[in-house]
Amino acid sequence: MKKVIIAIMMLAVVLTAGCAGIGNSPTKTVENFALQFDEGNYDTCYNLMSSDYKGETGLADFVDICKDMNPDKYEFIEVTKEYIDEDTAVVDVLVNESSVAIKFSLKNLIEVEPEFEEVTKQIELVKQEDEWKITEFPYVLT
Repeated sequence: MKKVIIAIMMLAVVLTAGCAGIGNSPTKTVENFALQFDEGNYDTCYNLMSSDYKGETGLADFVDICKDMNPDKYEFIEVTKEYIDEDTAVVDVLVNESSVAIKFSLKNLIEVEPEFEEVTKQIELVKQEDEWKITEFPYVLT
């Protein structure tokens, strides 16, 4: 009877640890960055960056970079794949990338219209302190 109770307790501990989200996946980190960026939570985004990135870019500079981003250049759609190799990972993201098309018309003489194309971009991550961190500013998520 004691073995059954111990087995049930160990199973409960394993299930609880899994549900707690210990050690987020690279995909979750990328999705969280995109969500927090859209909400203007740049300090939270900064915390998702690697220690090497933070060593080169302070929070104030990071916030300036975020605010200077062109929100019409990329539109995050979804994460399509995740590749993990021990403490490094690459996440493929599908985005709408805009380019400017210049069209001529008699009415407006020149019209500038954005054109969108779905493209896949990659984001590199590194595992630090059991969390996945983004190594370079992910322009495609902004």
